[in-house]
Amino acid sequence: MDADEKNFSRRTTKTIVISSIILLITIVCAFIFFVYVGVFHLIGIEYTSRTALLLFFFLILILSGISNFLTLFFKVLLQPLLELMPKWMDFSLISFIEISIDWLALHTADDWMESVTISNKGELLIILAFFILDKIWPDDKKKNK
Repeated sequence: MDADEKNFSRRTTKTIVISSIILLITIVCAFIFFVYVGVFHLIGIEYTSRTALLLFFFLILILSGISNFLTLFFKVLLQPLLELMPKWMDFSLISFIEISIDWLALHTADDWMESVTISNKGELLIILAFFILDKIWPDDKKKNK
Protein backbone atom coordinates (compact mmCIF):
# COMPACT_ATOMS: atom_id res chain seq x y z
CA MET A 1 0.00 0.00 0.00
CA ASP A 2 2.88 2.33 0.65
CA ALA A 3 3.98 2.22 -3.02
CA ASP A 4 0.43 2.93 -4.17
CA GLU A 5 0.23 5.94 -1.88
CA LYS A 6 3.53 7.29 -3.27
CA ASN A 7 2.32 6.86 -6.86
CA PHE A 8 -0.93 8.58 -5.97
CA SER A 9 0.97 11.39 -4.26
CA ARG A 10 3.27 11.83 -7.27
CA ARG A 11 0.30 11.77 -9.64
CA THR A 12 -1.59 14.41 -7.65
CA THR A 13 1.54 16.55 -7.43
CA LYS A 14 2.06 16.33 -11.19
CA THR A 15 -1.62 17.10 -11.78
CA ILE A 16 -1.45 20.14 -9.51
CA VAL A 17 1.72 21.43 -11.19
CA ILE A 18 0.38 20.94 -14.73
CA SER A 19 -2.98 22.47 -13.80
CA SER A 20 -1.24 25.44 -12.21
CA ILE A 21 0.89 26.04 -15.31
CA ILE A 22 -2.15 25.80 -17.61
CA LEU A 23 -4.09 28.16 -15.33
CA LEU A 24 -1.20 30.64 -15.28
CA ILE A 25 -0.90 30.60 -19.09
CA THR A 26 -4.67 31.06 -19.42
CA ILE A 27 -4.66 34.00 -17.01
CA VAL A 28 -1.78 35.67 -18.87
CA CYS A 29 -3.49 35.22 -22.25
CA ALA A 30 -6.79 36.51 -20.85
CA PHE A 31 -5.02 39.52 -19.33
CA ILE A 32 -3.35 40.36 -22.64
CA PHE A 33 -6.62 39.91 -24.53
CA PHE A 34 -8.66 42.11 -22.17
CA VAL A 35 -5.96 44.79 -22.05
CA TYR A 36 -6.13 44.93 -25.84
CA VAL A 37 -9.93 45.10 -25.65
CA GLY A 38 -9.66 47.99 -23.18
CA VAL A 39 -7.13 49.86 -25.31
CA PHE A 40 -9.29 49.29 -28.39
CA HIS A 41 -12.30 50.70 -26.56
CA LEU A 42 -10.35 53.81 -25.54
CA ILE A 43 -9.11 54.44 -29.08
CA GLY A 44 -12.60 53.95 -30.49
CA ILE A 45 -12.18 50.71 -32.37
CA GLU A 46 -15.51 49.05 -33.06
CA TYR A 47 -16.11 45.32 -33.28
CA THR A 48 -19.26 43.21 -33.50
CA SER A 49 -18.23 40.40 -31.15
CA ARG A 50 -15.33 39.24 -29.07
CA THR A 51 -15.01 36.24 -31.37
CA ALA A 52 -14.47 38.57 -34.31
CA LEU A 53 -11.90 40.43 -32.24
CA LEU A 54 -10.14 37.16 -31.40
CA LEU A 55 -10.05 36.22 -35.09
CA PHE A 56 -8.72 39.72 -35.79
CA PHE A 57 -5.89 39.11 -33.29
CA PHE A 58 -5.00 35.82 -34.96
CA LEU A 59 -4.98 37.52 -38.36
CA ILE A 60 -2.80 40.31 -36.95
CA LEU A 61 -0.46 37.68 -35.50
CA ILE A 62 -0.03 36.04 -38.90
CA LEU A 63 0.38 39.35 -40.73
CA SER A 64 2.77 40.59 -38.04
CA GLY A 65 5.02 37.61 -38.66
CA ILE A 66 5.02 38.41 -42.37
CA SER A 67 5.72 42.08 -41.67
CA ASN A 68 8.61 41.17 -39.34
CA PHE A 69 10.07 39.03 -42.12
CA LEU A 70 9.71 41.92 -44.60
CA THR A 71 11.32 44.35 -42.17
CA LEU A 72 14.24 41.98 -41.67
CA PHE A 73 14.50 41.54 -45.45
CA PHE A 74 14.73 45.31 -45.97
CA LYS A 75 17.29 45.66 -43.17
CA VAL A 76 19.49 43.03 -44.79
CA LEU A 77 18.97 44.49 -48.24
CA LEU A 78 19.85 48.01 -47.11
CA GLN A 79 22.71 47.03 -44.77
CA PRO A 80 25.55 48.23 -47.07
CA LEU A 81 23.77 51.55 -47.55
CA LEU A 82 22.99 51.93 -43.84
CA GLU A 83 26.65 51.54 -42.88
CA LEU A 84 27.52 54.62 -44.93
CA MET A 85 24.74 56.79 -43.48
CA PRO A 86 24.88 58.83 -40.30
CA LYS A 87 23.36 57.10 -37.28
CA TRP A 88 20.29 59.36 -37.11
CA MET A 89 19.50 58.81 -40.79
CA ASP A 90 19.94 55.05 -40.38
CA PHE A 91 17.50 55.06 -37.44
CA SER A 92 15.03 57.27 -39.33
CA LEU A 93 15.01 55.09 -42.43
CA ILE A 94 14.63 51.84 -40.52
CA SER A 95 11.92 53.40 -38.34
CA PHE A 96 10.02 54.59 -41.40
CA ILE A 97 10.23 51.13 -42.97
CA GLU A 98 9.10 49.38 -39.76
CA ILE A 99 6.18 51.75 -39.18
CA SER A 100 5.08 51.57 -42.82
CA ILE A 101 5.14 47.78 -43.00
CA ASP A 102 3.42 47.37 -39.62
CA TRP A 103 0.75 49.88 -40.63
CA LEU A 104 0.23 48.00 -43.89
CA ALA A 105 -0.29 44.74 -41.97
CA LEU A 106 -2.77 46.33 -39.55
CA HIS A 107 -4.62 48.13 -42.33
CA THR A 108 -4.83 44.91 -44.37
CA ALA A 109 -6.28 43.03 -41.40
CA ASP A 110 -8.76 45.86 -40.85
CA ASP A 111 -9.86 45.72 -44.48
CA TRP A 112 -10.20 41.93 -44.48
CA MET A 113 -12.26 41.82 -41.28
CA GLU A 114 -15.62 43.48 -41.91
CA SER A 115 -16.64 43.03 -38.28
CA VAL A 116 -13.73 45.07 -36.88
CA THR A 117 -13.47 48.74 -37.80
CA ILE A 118 -10.44 50.87 -37.01
CA SER A 119 -10.10 54.50 -38.00
CA ASN A 120 -6.91 55.61 -39.72
CA LYS A 121 -6.01 57.65 -36.66
CA GLY A 122 -6.54 54.59 -34.48
CA GLU A 123 -4.32 52.50 -36.74
CA LEU A 124 -1.57 55.09 -36.60
CA LEU A 125 -1.82 55.41 -32.79
CA ILE A 126 -1.60 51.65 -32.35
CA ILE A 127 1.38 51.31 -34.68
CA LEU A 128 3.24 54.22 -33.09
CA ALA A 129 2.55 52.93 -29.57
CA PHE A 130 3.87 49.47 -30.44
CA PHE A 131 6.86 50.99 -32.23
CA ILE A 132 7.76 53.10 -29.19
CA LEU A 133 7.33 50.11 -26.88
CA ASP A 134 9.55 48.04 -29.15
CA LYS A 135 12.29 50.68 -29.05
CA ILE A 136 12.25 51.31 -25.30
CA TRP A 137 11.67 47.70 -24.19
CA PRO A 138 14.90 46.23 -22.80
CA ASP A 139 16.13 43.34 -24.91
CA ASP A 140 19.25 41.25 -24.39
CA LYS A 141 19.86 40.91 -28.13
CA LYS A 142 19.84 44.69 -28.58
CA LYS A 143 22.31 45.18 -25.71
CA ASN A 144 24.82 42.78 -27.26
CA LYS A 145 24.99 44.71 -30.55
